[in-house]
Amino acid sequence: MKAIVLHGPGQASVDSVPTPQPGPGSITIQVLHAMVHNNAKALINGTAGAGGHAMKQPYPNTPGGYGVGRVAASGPDTTAPELLRPGQLVIFDPFVRARDDGDVAILHGAFDGLDERTKSFTRDNWRNGCWAEYVHMPLENTWPVDETLLVGRLGLRTEELMFLGPLAVAYGGLRRIDVKAGETVVVTPATGLFSGAVVAVARAMGAVVVAVSRSADKLARMESIYPGLKTVVAGKTDNLTAAIAAHGPVDAVVDFSPPGATASEFLGQAILSLRRYGRVCLMGGRGDAALPVPYGFMVFKDLTIRGSWMYEREHVRALIKMAESGVLKLGKAAGLEVIASYPLEKMDEALDKGLEAGASELVVIGPQ
Repeated sequence: MKAIVLHGPGQASVDSVPTPQPGPGSITIQVLHAMVHNNAKALINGTAGAGGHAMKQPYPNTPGGYGVGRVAASGPDTTAPELLRPGQLVIFDPFVRARDDGDVAILHGAFDGLDERTKSFTRDNWRNGCWAEYVHMPLENTWPVDETLLVGRLGLRTEELMFLGPLAVAYGGLRRIDVKAGETVVVTPATGLFSGAVVAVARAMGAVVVAVSRSADKLARMESIYPGLKTVVAGKTDNLTAAIAAHGPVDAVVDFSPPGATASEFLGQAILSLRRYGRVCLMGGRGDAALPVPYGFMVFKDLTIRGSWMYEREHVRALIKMAESGVLKLGKAAGLEVIASYPLEKMDEALDKGLEAGASELVVIGPQ
């Protein structure tokens, strides 16, 4: 089969490699589409990082985490009828965890984790991602979807199902702070791929959303996608806390700041807008050693602050049901648009285009 093989930082080629075969607890998927996000070029070049940690992979490897495909071959212990059916449409996600130790967790095709246990787990089992014609995946990370419903009745294209990846990350964070219908959630910044997904999912859950960003143009685009969305342009006001609070009491803040926002004052100012018993979910890549919020404020406001890396399996399952029921909208009509699709041979063009993708936009790559 053809696969993009990364031989070293920035040293990629399309090579002919053996087609992976499934073993116990795994499955082989024929890849239709794989996601290219705006951090993909840094991952390829070996310069990506988050939370003060470098994101590395053992060489050689095949990059790529999120994807859409069809069942090609199932492992001997597969029991789910859908996953035993060749040609079944599936989505697959990269948050791979060791079955016997949840602390051993990696991002398949992107990040081999924080210590030698996770690195050896990747090196010996899961070094090759989905920028290929076929991918080997754990059963736990493979999700059958109702093609008749999503593609037939709802009219979605298979590549538009790629959005379920970032939407699952967003849903995981919102579930972990128990966001409820009618509550007000501040998303900062709100105009990236994953942070924009928080806006989409929170609204689908019935929350009122206040989107914060330094880009007035990007916020204007989001307002056109989500009627009634409340927005605040950071940097255009002397008091961001007051500007957020002007939209009413705030129940929760979700932060998806990138590494470049380390030491930015915007997160602290957003937290200061919270009402009593407010919650904060930290999901980004900032490298701060301490939270930019006064200790006493957090105590006297009875705030709950927690981190959220990715999601639980139940979150992915519930999100798929939301999409299949029509509660969570997908596709261009919902403002979620695949802006470009590339063959494996045009990886460099796909990486450059990925840098341009904003909230509610995706670039995909795959066999063509």
